[in-house]
Formats: sequence, structure tokens, C-alpha cells
Amino acid sequence: MSSQMEEFNRAKPRIDFLIAHSTLNVISGPERNRFLILIFALLNFIFISSLFLHLVNTNFELNFNILVTLVTFIGVNDYVFRIFVGLLKRNKFEKLMQNIEALYEEQENDEELEQILRKHLVDSMKIFYFVDILGSGAYILAGLFSGLYFRLNEDFVLMYELPFIASEYFKDDFLWKELLHVIQGVLYINMGYTLIILDVGIIFLCLQVIAELNILNNYMMLLNEKIKTESKFLRKIIRRHCSLTENLNLLNDIISETSILKLILTCATLLFGMTFMIIYAKSFANYLIIICGGGLGLSLCVLGEFIRVKTEKLSDALYLTNWYELSLKDQKTFLIVLGMTQRHYGLKSAGMYDVNLYTFLQIFKIAFSYSAVLYSLSK
Repeated sequence: MSSQMEEFNRAKPRIDFLIAHSTLNVISGPERNRFLILIFALLNFIFISSLFLHLVNTNFELNFNILVTLVTFIGVNDYVFRIFVGLLKRNKFEKLMQNIEALYEEQENDEELEQILRKHLVDSMKIFYFVDILGSGAYILAGLFSGLYFRLNEDFVLMYELPFIASEYFKDDFLWKELLHVIQGVLYINMGYTLIILDVGIIFLCLQVIAELNILNNYMMLLNEKIKTESKFLRKIIRRHCSLTENLNLLNDIISETSILKLILTCATLLFGMTFMIIYAKSFANYLIIICGGGLGLSLCVLGEFIRVKTEKLSDALYLTNWYELSLKDQKTFLIVLGMTQRHYGLKSAGMYDVNLYTFLQIFKIAFSYSAVLYSLSK
């Protein structure tokens, strides 16, 4: 077994859990995974109903409590929408995972090509480990700090109301008050963790597409050398390019609807966060909202930028080859490959809008501009 396959098998339980969570798969898989996914979903559905009750029963006024409740309500709705879409697109997730596993199972007879495969696939897994640990830990801590901050700051009241429970009868009970704050903290931690692992699952898929792009680019750079010893090397490049195109199309199909919602919600979160940062510059929670809300949209835009840059380099790598030294038959094949690499590839939101760093900067600019408008209106 190759070293890249060993690395994949080591991470497979975690990857299976992330994909099962993204598709709300509680039918198959390990019992532990199914139980955790059900608990996460149940807590988030309780949270969304409690937030809705709080918004309905509270007189609307532009203050920090309403802001946090709205932002939280938006975040939990994002979770509901994404797992619903993931449930409908479970077949696409499974197909893409099959293609990724097949990529790790590949072995090359040529030592140099095998080394390229091993390097990029193992590197992608290392980045995945880092992102998973950093992202999960950061959002769990953010949920914990939010719960503690709202409890220790007497100016903030509870952001939710429990359904079917008349809380006013227990308003003077100290233990009941503390229990409500503990429940709020648990619900925030659960929301933060479930949202980030949805993103980590997508990040894993994006990292594998980027790894495949790097492999293809390195293969093209070796074309001048390998075509002399391996007559069918161009066909190998075509096959790998077709595989890359299929996987990128599957990835775009998976994130098509959820990415446009994520970008809209990122804009809304940044807008609210910046508005209250201007008003309450010393409030820790405002900065937390901006970092967490912006971080959810930024990760996808950064990966989209990497994919865009890598795909543009493919045609450059081909131009640097000595195509004029190829046989007539190979020159015809070369033209096919060149035509394929000149097509524009990248992550698309709703199948229309590019997802890259420029998009995120535009969102940040819009949020900042309208936050100044909201601040002016609130005075």
C-alpha cells in the first residue's frame, strides 16, 4: 500500500464523519457518528425555535441583544439550509469521495511521477489535519467565550427563550438563571462547532481538487522529458485532466446553492458586526462576530482563489513545452490538451458568480459602506 493511501485510511473515519454530517446521513455508518449527528441536529433545531420565540416576543429595538439574536438566528438557519441541500446532493458527495479515494489508490510505475503523486496528496492531508484542528478548536472556544461573556456582562440578557416553558415563574430562582446561561453556552458551542465542520468537509474536498491540479501541472512540466520515453504520456495527461474537470464540476454542483447563501450571510454578519463595532468599540463580542462571520466566508473564497490561479497556470505550463519537436500525431493530441486547459475553471456560486478573494473583498467593502449608513440612521 502506498504512503498516500495509508495517510488517507488514517484520516478516513474523520472524513466519513464530516461527509455524513454534511449530508445528514443517520441511516448508515458507525453508530457513534449517527448518534452525534442526531444530537447536533436536535440541539440546533431547539436553538432555532428558541431564537425565533425570543425575536417574536421582544419589542424590536436596534440594540446589541437583538443584533446577536439575529446573527445567531442567521447562523443556525445557514446550518439547516446546508444540511438540507447536502441531503439532496448525497449522491454527488459519494461520487466525489469515490473519485478522491481512487486518486489515492493510483500508483505510477515511474518513480518521479509516483513521487509527485505522493507529495501533493500527503501535503493536502497535512493541511486538512491542520485546518480541522484549528477550525474546530477556534469555533468551540468562540462559542464558549460567547456564553461566558454574555453571562458575566450584566447589560446582556438571554438571547433565547425555551419553548413550552414559562420562564417568568422561575425568574427569581438563582439556579434556574444559571442553568439558562449554561444551556445558552452549550447551544452556542454546538452551533459554532456544527457550522465549522460543515466548512471543514468542503475544505477537504477543495484541497483534493487543488492537489489534483498540482499533480496535473507537474505532469505537464515533465512533458518534454517523459514524451521521449513514454509514447502515451499525453494520453495520461488527458485522462488526468478529464478526471480533474469531473471532480471540479462535482464540487461546484455540491456548493452551488450553499455558497451563494454563505456569501450573503457573511455580508450580513459583517454588516451587523461593523455597525455595532462603531457604536461599542470596546465590546469584545463585536470583534468575535466579525472574525467568526468573516472566517466562514473567507475560507471558501481563499480556496476558490487557489483553484483559479492553479487552473490558469496549466496553459502556461503547456506553452513552455517543446511542442514543435513532437510527432504529427502527438501534436494533434497536444492541441486537444491545449484547448482543454484554456477553458476557464474555478469555484462558482449559484453556477454564475466567481468565488475568490476579489469576491470577498467586494463583500467586505459593501458591509463596511452600509454599516456607516446604519450607524448614521441609528443616531
